Amino acid sequence: MDYVFIPNVINAETDDPERESWFCPWGQTLPLVLKNTLAGTGMDEIILSPNIRFRNGEDSVKKALEPLAQQLGVSKKKSNAAVALAYQIQASFRTRIKDIGLQVLKTLEENNEGGVVIIGRPYNIYDAGLNLRVPGKLRDDYGINVIPMDFLPFENTSIRDIHDNMFWNYGRRILQAARYVGEHSNLHVVYFTNFKCGPDSYIKHFVRDTLGSPYLTLQFDDHSNDAGIMTRCEAYLESKDLLRVVSGQTIKNEQLKMNSEK
Repeated sequence: MDYVFIPNVINAETDDPERESWFCPWGQTLPLVLKNTLAGTGMDEIILSPNIRFRNGEDSVKKALEPLAQQLGVSKKKSNAAVALAYQIQASFRTRIKDIGLQVLKTLEENNEGGVVIIGRPYNIYDAGLNLRVPGKLRDDYGINVIPMDFLPFENTSIRDIHDNMFWNYGRRILQAARYVGEHSNLHVVYFTNFKCGPDSYIKHFVRDTLGSPYLTLQFDDHSNDAGIMTRCEAYLESKDLLRVVSGQTIKNEQLKMNSEK
């Protein structure tokens, strides 16, 4: 192993430049913690952790990576070109998922169907190992339309009446997504969080005010198993009149109601 690249990412791009857009303290300090933990072993010297401030724009990122490129024998020109290409690809990806999200929302509306929006930090929403593949199980085993929050068009949505100074980047995006869901009666929220997440511990209290209705929070840790998690999901889906699976067979909500009344 030559090097381990763990950038020290300080903040994020934002659609509200008047407010800070910090990443959480753990995200900001992880490389420092690792280096200090490995101090004296020689392993600390192979960790590459430039300070990256995405909030300051593309030129700032290029400048921050120049010393790293020099250390690796890469020219400034090639390094800057790589950053520019990365920005282009990221912008294309964001456009693509927004387009997909708009099509999904349109289809739900046309078919008079509901959906569950997964909100939370990306490393909780998209890591199937960490979240026990709950999104896939909701889709495959329960017939639920599942939408990750990043597919929603919530950018430039104001949350100042809920929190006038949400300086955590993910906190702001979570509340923006929650506001969007709250404005669409066919959408519902499941909030993925992880054990001992400090910012989430209070951000989630603002989500219900933003939504204007109850939602489900799922907290994951290394000791989680899907039995209790899916039981909570079933109870929530039933409370939202979304539960469509009984004994492994998909049925309509109307049939479920009829069976429960017998």
